[in-house]
This record gives sequence, C-alpha cells and structure tokens, in this order.
Amino acid sequence: MTPVQGGRLGRCAGSVAIALAVLWGTVAPAEAGHGKTITTDVTVEVHRDGQSKARSALKLAQTSRGDVSAVNHAYAYAQCDDCRAVAAAFQIVLANRAPTNVAADNAAVAANENCERCETVAIAYQFVVVSPHRSQLTPAGHVRLAKVRFDLLLLTRSGRPAAEITAEAEGLAAEVASILTTELRTKPTIHHRVRMERTGPFRH
Repeated sequence: MTPVQGGRLGRCAGSVAIALAVLWGTVAPAEAGHGKTITTDVTVEVHRDGQSKARSALKLAQTSRGDVSAVNHAYAYAQCDDCRAVAAAFQIVLANRAPTNVAADNAAVAANENCERCETVAIAYQFVVVSPHRSQLTPAGHVRLAKVRFDLLLLTRSGRPAAEITAEAEGLAAEVASILTTELRTKPTIHHRVRMERTGPFRH
C-alpha cells in the first residue's frame, strides 16, 4: 500500500481516513449508467461537545447483471470539542456470469472542523469478485463473515485509539480476503488494486 497525504480541514486534533479496494477480475472506475448499483454508505456526524458516535456495516451482495456499479463510502465528521466520530464500511460484491461492465467506487473521508481535542476515523474496505460463473460463499464462509461483522461492530465502539482501530480493521479486512479466497465455490483468478489515504493526526 502506498500512503497518500491528504489535506486538513479546520483546527482539528486529528483525522484518519483509509480506503482500500481489493479486486478480483477487471474493474473500471465508477461511472453513471444502467444496471445494478450496490451501495454501502456509513455516515457519522458529531456536533455536541463530549459526544462519541460510531457506526459500522459489512454488506455482502451478489448479482448476475451485465452492468454492475459498486459504491462503498465511509464518512466521519466532527464539529465539537472533546468528541469523536468513527465510521467503518466493508463491502463485498460478487459479480457473477461475466458482466460486461463493472465499476467500483470506494472512499473514506474523515474531517474535523472548528474543534479542539476531537477525532474522526473513517475506514472503507471494498472487495469486488468478478467471475464467469456463479460464485457464492460456503456455509462456513457465512459463519466466518458473521464473526467479522460482529468484531467490526465491537471495534468501532471500543473507544480505542485511532491507530489501534485502523490496525485491527486491516486485520479484519485480511480475514475477509481469506474468506473470499478459501470459501467461494468458484475461485476466479485474483488480481489486486489497493488505495489508501491517511490524514493526521494533527497536534498543536
């Protein structure tokens, strides 16, 4: 993974945004069009001093449409003092039967504005599997995925430091990749494309 430095918004204690996409097959940048659109959107906003809010989602979807668009966004925003916002979005898309067009859009945005001692964390992991056949998870794969979903829920609400949350989220993403490698009935050729963005933390 190659870090890309981002910008800062406001006078903020710190913000961390990580977006990572793991793609199996040929996937293009997201464009508007007809077909099946699969969207996962996790948004957390905090405006009250001393408040802490967190949300997470792990979505599994499959489709046999010819045109597929996968959109996965996590957004965390804080405008308050001594507050925290954590958003985590995991998306898995099984695009079956050799779709003609597959577009992927994965983004994480963490922003603080006009705040002191505030923190925002946004994490987005997207997995898109393109197969000429019908790919589906085994029963054991569904059990493992349910555990990842529960662990992600606990992690985002744990109150742990941002660095620990992002590190453990990376471990959960590795488990998802392992599930897709070992627990799919059809295993297509694997290619990888990764993007990560991180800003902060900022100190005064």
